[in-house]
Amino acid sequence: MGDPRALTADSWSIGKGITMSVLQNPLRTNIHVTGEEPLSVPPHWHLFHEERHVVLKGRIRFTQDGVARVIGPVDGEIRTLPGVVHSIESFAGEETIMEETAGPGEDINSQKVLLFRNIFSPGMLQSFLSTMQVFYYGDAYPALPLGIRWIEWLVSSPLLCYCISF
Repeated sequence: MGDPRALTADSWSIGKGITMSVLQNPLRTNIHVTGEEPLSVPPHWHLFHEERHVVLKGRIRFTQDGVARVIGPVDGEIRTLPGVVHSIESFAGEETIMEETAGPGEDINSQKVLLFRNIFSPGMLQSFLSTMQVFYYGDAYPALPLGIRWIEWLVSSPLLCYCISF
């Protein structure tokens, strides 16, 4: 992964004009959106961990449990507790820089970095079953229209993915 003393350990493209970087000390992810294409993170939730987002530049539309707010640098850290459905959208044509950490503990940040590396690896998002498997092991669950959590959990569980693939 690179020099652990370096601020930026690794970076990769996750879309047109969108770069994700792994930052060290403390471990976190940084998302830089040039505005060429907006960032869109669909509604999802986490069973075991919370997330904290800070917008360093620009603004995002941040939705938690159906309540949308436009967040910018002056708003400080936005905390999303386990079980809260959330989504993120940047604005077309606007540069945005945002950092994300997860907690509690450093281990969950390492797990999130692994989730991001896997989910954005070439071809992964083209396979629903592979995407759901990565979601499950990354403690991420899609928010479905009915909002029935056990069904949302089941959609990304390895057992269901295994059964459907055979």
